[in-house]
Amino acid sequence: MSSSSDDNSVRICDYSTTSDQTEESIKNVAKGIRESSSSVRELILALTRSGAIEEIARTILEATTAIRDTANEINDAIKDLKEREIIKETARTVEETTISARDIIKTAKDTTREVANTTPTTTKILKEAKERVKPKVRKKNLG
Repeated sequence: MSSSSDDNSVRICDYSTTSDQTEESIKNVAKGIRESSSSVRELILALTRSGAIEEIARTILEATTAIRDTANEINDAIKDLKEREIIKETARTVEETTISARDIIKTAKDTTREVANTTPTTTKILKEAKERVKPKVRKKNLG
Protein backbone atom coordinates (compact mmCIF):
# COMPACT_ATOMS: atom_id res chain seq x y z
CA MET A 1 0.00 0.00 0.00
CA SER A 2 1.45 3.33 -0.90
CA SER A 3 0.67 6.60 0.77
CA SER A 4 0.13 9.85 -1.03
CA SER A 5 3.43 11.21 0.29
CA ASP A 6 5.24 8.38 -1.45
CA ASP A 7 3.37 9.16 -4.67
CA ASN A 8 5.62 11.28 -6.87
CA SER A 9 2.99 11.75 -9.55
CA VAL A 10 1.58 15.21 -10.21
CA ARG A 11 -2.12 15.65 -10.11
CA ILE A 12 -3.62 18.15 -12.46
CA CYS A 13 -7.04 19.49 -11.79
CA ASP A 14 -9.22 21.01 -14.47
CA TYR A 15 -10.58 24.33 -13.13
CA SER A 16 -11.99 25.47 -16.46
CA THR A 17 -15.57 24.36 -15.71
CA THR A 18 -15.44 25.91 -12.24
CA SER A 19 -14.06 29.15 -13.70
CA ASP A 20 -16.82 29.21 -16.27
CA GLN A 21 -19.46 28.70 -13.58
CA THR A 22 -17.94 31.44 -11.39
CA GLU A 23 -17.81 33.82 -14.35
CA GLU A 24 -21.45 33.08 -15.16
CA SER A 25 -22.49 33.62 -11.50
CA ILE A 26 -20.71 36.98 -11.41
CA LYS A 27 -22.41 38.03 -14.64
CA ASN A 28 -25.81 37.05 -13.18
CA VAL A 29 -25.16 39.03 -10.00
CA ALA A 30 -24.10 42.06 -12.03
CA LYS A 31 -27.24 41.77 -14.17
CA GLY A 32 -29.38 41.56 -10.99
CA ILE A 33 -27.67 44.67 -9.61
CA ARG A 34 -28.31 46.59 -12.85
CA GLU A 35 -31.97 45.56 -12.86
CA SER A 36 -32.44 46.45 -9.18
CA SER A 37 -30.68 49.75 -9.67
CA SER A 38 -32.94 50.54 -12.59
CA SER A 39 -36.05 49.64 -10.56
CA VAL A 40 -34.92 51.84 -7.66
CA ARG A 41 -34.25 54.74 -10.05
CA GLU A 42 -37.74 54.39 -11.52
CA LEU A 43 -39.29 54.28 -8.04
CA ILE A 44 -37.42 57.41 -6.94
CA LEU A 45 -38.46 59.22 -10.11
CA ALA A 46 -42.10 58.23 -9.57
CA LEU A 47 -41.98 59.34 -5.90
CA THR A 48 -40.32 62.62 -6.86
CA ARG A 49 -42.85 63.34 -9.62
CA SER A 50 -45.76 62.59 -7.33
CA GLY A 51 -44.40 64.90 -4.63
CA ALA A 52 -44.40 62.08 -2.05
CA ILE A 53 -40.77 62.58 -1.05
CA GLU A 54 -41.29 66.31 -0.56
CA GLU A 55 -44.47 65.64 1.44
CA ILE A 56 -42.72 63.10 3.66
CA ALA A 57 -39.85 65.53 4.26
CA ARG A 58 -42.28 68.36 5.09
CA THR A 59 -44.23 66.12 7.47
CA ILE A 60 -41.05 65.03 9.26
CA LEU A 61 -39.96 68.66 9.57
CA GLU A 62 -43.34 69.70 11.02
CA ALA A 63 -43.34 66.81 13.49
CA THR A 64 -39.80 67.48 14.69
CA THR A 65 -40.53 71.20 15.00
CA ALA A 66 -43.63 70.49 17.10
CA ILE A 67 -41.68 68.09 19.31
CA ARG A 68 -38.89 70.64 19.78
CA ASP A 69 -41.35 73.42 20.62
CA THR A 70 -43.19 71.24 23.11
CA ALA A 71 -39.93 70.18 24.77
CA ASN A 72 -38.87 73.83 25.03
CA GLU A 73 -42.21 74.85 26.56
CA ILE A 74 -42.01 72.08 29.13
CA ASN A 75 -38.42 73.02 29.93
CA ASP A 76 -39.38 76.71 30.34
CA ALA A 77 -42.32 75.81 32.60
CA ILE A 78 -40.12 73.63 34.81
CA LYS A 79 -37.46 76.34 35.04
CA ASP A 80 -40.14 78.88 36.00
CA LEU A 81 -41.57 76.60 38.68
CA LYS A 82 -38.10 75.93 40.02
CA GLU A 83 -37.09 79.61 40.03
CA ARG A 84 -40.26 80.63 41.84
CA GLU A 85 -39.76 77.71 44.26
CA ILE A 86 -43.29 76.53 43.54
CA ILE A 87 -42.16 72.91 43.57
CA LYS A 88 -40.57 73.30 47.02
CA GLU A 89 -43.58 75.21 48.29
CA THR A 90 -45.95 72.57 46.94
CA ALA A 91 -43.95 69.83 48.65
CA ARG A 92 -43.97 71.82 51.91
CA THR A 93 -47.73 72.36 51.64
CA VAL A 94 -48.35 68.67 50.99
CA GLU A 95 -46.27 67.81 54.05
CA GLU A 96 -48.13 70.33 56.23
CA THR A 97 -51.48 69.06 54.94
CA THR A 98 -50.48 65.51 55.76
CA ILE A 99 -49.52 66.51 59.31
CA SER A 100 -52.80 68.41 59.75
CA ALA A 101 -54.80 65.46 58.43
CA ARG A 102 -53.07 63.18 60.93
CA ASP A 103 -53.90 65.60 63.75
CA ILE A 104 -57.55 65.77 62.66
CA ILE A 105 -57.78 61.98 62.50
CA LYS A 106 -56.26 61.70 66.00
CA THR A 107 -58.71 64.30 67.35
CA ALA A 108 -61.65 62.50 65.72
CA LYS A 109 -60.55 59.18 67.23
CA ASP A 110 -60.18 60.77 70.68
CA THR A 111 -63.60 62.43 70.39
CA THR A 112 -65.20 59.15 69.33
CA ARG A 113 -63.68 57.40 72.32
CA GLU A 114 -64.91 60.14 74.68
CA VAL A 115 -68.42 59.96 73.23
CA ALA A 116 -68.40 56.18 73.58
CA ASN A 117 -67.24 56.47 77.19
CA THR A 118 -69.73 59.19 78.18
CA THR A 119 -72.77 57.83 76.38
CA PRO A 120 -73.90 55.49 79.17
CA THR A 121 -73.58 58.29 81.75
CA THR A 122 -75.37 60.78 79.49
CA THR A 123 -78.17 58.31 78.82
CA LYS A 124 -78.59 57.73 82.57
CA ILE A 125 -78.70 61.48 83.30
CA LEU A 126 -81.26 62.07 80.53
CA LYS A 127 -83.49 59.28 81.88
CA GLU A 128 -83.30 60.73 85.39
CA ALA A 129 -84.10 64.22 84.10
CA LYS A 130 -87.02 62.86 82.13
CA GLU A 131 -88.40 61.16 85.20
CA ARG A 132 -88.12 64.40 87.20
CA VAL A 133 -89.71 66.56 84.50
CA LYS A 134 -92.49 64.11 83.65
CA PRO A 135 -94.60 64.70 86.80
CA LYS A 136 -94.23 68.47 86.46
CA VAL A 137 -95.43 68.39 82.86
CA ARG A 138 -98.43 66.23 83.84
CA LYS A 139 -99.42 68.66 86.59
CA LYS A 140 -99.12 71.58 84.22
CA ASN A 141 -101.19 69.86 81.52
CA LEU A 142 -103.90 68.86 84.01
CA GLY A 143 -104.06 72.15 85.78
